[in-house]
Amino acid sequence: MLSSADAEQLARLSLQTTSDLNAQIALWQRRGLDLPQIYLEGITEAARVLGRWWLSDEIDFASVTVGSSRLHRLLYDLSPQFLAGGHAPLGATALLLAEPESQHTMGLFMVSEFFRRAGWYTLMDQPQMSANVLRMLSGHWVDVLALSISTERQLPALKKLIRQARQMSPNPHMVVIAGGPLAVNQPHALDDLGVDWVGQDADSTVERASVGFKPVGPAL
Repeated sequence: MLSSADAEQLARLSLQTTSDLNAQIALWQRRGLDLPQIYLEGITEAARVLGRWWLSDEIDFASVTVGSSRLHRLLYDLSPQFLAGGHAPLGATALLLAEPESQHTMGLFMVSEFFRRAGWYTLMDQPQMSANVLRMLSGHWVDVLALSISTERQLPALKKLIRQARQMSPNPHMVVIAGGPLAVNQPHALDDLGVDWVGQDADSTVERASVGFKPVGPAL
């Protein structure tokens, strides 16, 4: 397993150069770690370390932005290798939504990668208005709607959006999942949101969504 010290080391490297990051991932792979483990215990935790350092004024906003961007780029670079170990198409579609104007979509991208690896077709959007989401839902058969939630100020609008999404979707069995920083740090804040369940990490979220899934409508 990767330790907290490993995650901190990766966070420090993200503030240096991309080549340092790539070298660290290659070292972990030589140690026998697989990419899902590196994603969850290494890259995810490194991003959280950057956040903690910023909140404690150990680094400034510019630094955390650079580090997060490099970690996100690392996921893009590793994507072909990560997806090469994936499953056959499941016949399922997931729509993943980021917070409007969010600057940090790495977590949602990682969830998308795990969905794709499990055989799902994924759609990602960063809507500026709820009407955009509803138009997308009305034009696509979506089996899972996944929302990334960062702050409590989003909750009233998202509660309304979820209610409208269920009414608009042609799939009466669409599952709605909440995740993101607020789900990890304050899961009880989401109790009245109207979601079916709250995901804590990419791997367990996708596994729960996939187990026993049977297509009930058209998949893209």
